[in-house]
Amino acid sequence: MSAPHPFEVAPSPGWRLLWLWVPLLLVAGVMVGTALDAPERSHTELMVTLPFLAVLAAVLTWAYSRRRIVLHEDTLEVLSTFYRKRVPVSAMRLDEARIVDFAEHGRYKPSIKTNGYGVPGFQSGHYRMADRSKAFCLITDSSRVLHLPLRDGSALVISPERPRILLDALQALAGPPRAH
Repeated sequence: MSAPHPFEVAPSPGWRLLWLWVPLLLVAGVMVGTALDAPERSHTELMVTLPFLAVLAAVLTWAYSRRRIVLHEDTLEVLSTFYRKRVPVSAMRLDEARIVDFAEHGRYKPSIKTNGYGVPGFQSGHYRMADRSKAFCLITDSSRVLHLPLRDGSALVISPERPRILLDALQALAGPPRAH
């Protein structure tokens, strides 16, 4: 039994969290402003809602930083925000795997979020591709994305720090390509 082999995820700048924090701060500001403007309103609303917004911001920030790619024996595990996907290497069509830059190969880019977490430049969870096929995504850097088609017609679309090393490890586990 071999030890799990982690692969670094391409870094995603922390400033992307501003896409979460700024709207939450605006909502908090509007709530405080309206509560101060209307003395007949109960300040209990603020005592409940403002801590809720703080907890929401903390949970979303924690989720943003929760990402991991690990190869356990013959299974690739991708952990991203609130989502996890485990795929046996045997379920991958590695002969069709590609390392792509979305700027050059837009057809590999997810187009519709079906159950995911995303801010500009960061996508996590379940998406539909342009051809309406399903994909599980962990995208932190759109210039170096590993697109792994699966035998069930879906795909893994992930951003390892070194996509070529991960692809080589997967291909080594799969063995030589089979003749059709």
